[in-house]
Amino acid sequence: MKSKVLVNLVLVLLLTGLVLYALLRPKEQTDPGVRLTQLKRDEINRITVERRGSPTIQLHKRDGGWRISAPLQTRADSIQVERLADIATATAKHKLPSGDPGRYQLDPPQVKLTLNDQAFAFGGVNEVTYEQYVETAGAVYLVAPFYGQGIPTGVGNLVSRKLLGDAEMPVAFDFGRYRIARDERGTWTIAGAFPAQQGKTLSQDDFNRWADEWRFTSSLSAAPRRGPRGQERLVLQFKDGRKVTMEIVQKQPEFLLVRSDENMQYRLGAEVGKRLLDPRVVAEK
Repeated sequence: MKSKVLVNLVLVLLLTGLVLYALLRPKEQTDPGVRLTQLKRDEINRITVERRGSPTIQLHKRDGGWRISAPLQTRADSIQVERLADIATATAKHKLPSGDPGRYQLDPPQVKLTLNDQAFAFGGVNEVTYEQYVETAGAVYLVAPFYGQGIPTGVGNLVSRKLLGDAEMPVAFDFGRYRIARDERGTWTIAGAFPAQQGKTLSQDDFNRWADEWRFTSSLSAAPRRGPRGQERLVLQFKDGRKVTMEIVQKQPEFLLVRSDENMQYRLGAEVGKRLLDPRVVAEK
């Protein structure tokens, strides 16, 4: 009986010791790494991408959105731009002197990215650690390679494929022969020779859904216009009073639409084109 009590006492002491060790043992230190810059993401308003053999890409932030200013002028894909800004939050385990750029394949660099006024030159990848050499502010850092892999090879990867910007809310569509517009109370009305279809009445919800088609539709591709001008046009008016002309270049087999103010051509499916041009098609879905 006494031996049983003794065994239980030993077990209690062992358990107590394990608990105390877990509570009092030194905590394992985790190295947060060395930051490449003190620049904060929300401070970035200018970005330049320089890649050997490709035109220099310049972007700037305006009214909360990103635009490409060179080699063409149009809206930028905000998600792709944010990938460029990721280097501002990067950390490295190793910081090296920048005295031998050839050793790191930084003479010249494969690509140079400038956020505001700070340049980041991307060199080769270390074969042992599979980290990429990045030179900035007089030092070389080893960082994860996805920062460099996220830099686009051409301006086309940065172009927004959306027909409208995030702040562009359409309130009127002028097709020439007829006009569909929303008044200050939010009520949609049709004026002019709108082709009537027997037995089909459009609700206010149908019109709102149709306007949202324009706001949220993304094209299959977007590129500067290279073909002829469209024979049909419609003018979109936004809530802030601005107007934009859209040219319909082609309806079949693909729908080609040109935004005239940016001279950008958007390629969409034929069925998507029908939805953009006629609220009744949206109402049928």
